Amino acid sequence: MTVHIEFDPERRFTDQFELQWGRLATGEQVLRKTARAAEANRLVHTEVNAGNLIWALGDTMYPMQLCRVVDHDVTAERPQVTTTYRGTPVAGQPGAPAPETLLTIFSDLLVAIRTLGKAGLTHGAILPEFVLWDGAHAQLVNLGEAVAVGEPARAALDPLWLPPPGPEGLRLAAEAHDVYQAGMVMYCIALQTGPASAPDVREELARGGGSALSALLEGVFADDPRERPDPHRLLRRIEEARYEPVWQSADPADATTATMPIAPQIPQQYTPPPAVARAAVPLSPARDEFRRLVEAKRLYRTERAAPRAVAWRFARQTFDVLWYSRDELSSKLLLGAGAVVFIGLPLLLVIYVLSLLGGAK
Repeated sequence: MTVHIEFDPERRFTDQFELQWGRLATGEQVLRKTARAAEANRLVHTEVNAGNLIWALGDTMYPMQLCRVVDHDVTAERPQVTTTYRGTPVAGQPGAPAPETLLTIFSDLLVAIRTLGKAGLTHGAILPEFVLWDGAHAQLVNLGEAVAVGEPARAALDPLWLPPPGPEGLRLAAEAHDVYQAGMVMYCIALQTGPASAPDVREELARGGGSALSALLEGVFADDPRERPDPHRLLRRIEEARYEPVWQSADPADATTATMPIAPQIPQQYTPPPAVARAAVPLSPARDEFRRLVEAKRLYRTERAAPRAVAWRFARQTFDVLWYSRDELSSKLLLGAGAVVFIGLPLLLVIYVLSLLGGAK
């Protein structure tokens, strides 16, 4: 794929990538990463595959909270990928963000995590340097470490950024894994500190028991991933916190007070005076019965169609996850052959039965 991008002449180099910033014709900032090592090739392929999986979600718009792949070339000698890059990393921002900024960053991260979960993926490396802030919204970038749900986590990170292993002693990719790392980002930028182990974070938050931060992150750092709140539950907490009158940091000695926005007053619906109100005319028994039957028939058709729609969506998303989580050509050929056999055998069986019935006449 090729799009028009105006790149800056300056470049930066890391052990794995050559980095170059630029802008689209719309003015949106982008970052091109060109592989410089074998491991970087895998990261480029993974990021492109993750972007394709998110685009493939038919019932979900691509969220602004996730970086978007706008250009790539994985067949070149040095594979490259270009993604949107809106804002600056929260790791480099001086001072603790305002309470409303903290809530917005956390909610945007949760939206990104939930979207990745719909695609069957986890980010796996949610760090402050990969969380951007542009003054209005956060954006989660660097999808190169994305892993399919249920597979072993493979990002080489500081152990303090990794959640405790699960009950079986394994650290498998799950939505709870990303929730833990997003909570750690909040902990670090809110208290202007570095990451810590789960017990140390729980102890620090307990010192500010009853504060907004400790209430917001309650359960996020649980050792058992099954005990961590899911993104939907955390988003409800954020909405509740937005209308609390004060925000208190985890350490009472550093408590700050900030006025939160007040919930908008919803005007009461206009009710006409009795003099001009229309008289209610009761339905005839025949018309009431007819409407009841029509509604019952509509519900029956909806219930009959629901299992087929769910089964088709589940099969399509499962195939997408299996296809894009494998880079080897042999694995994709085997998967394709399996899909052809799975679909073709029932059709051949139907044709065979029809031929037998035709020959019996």
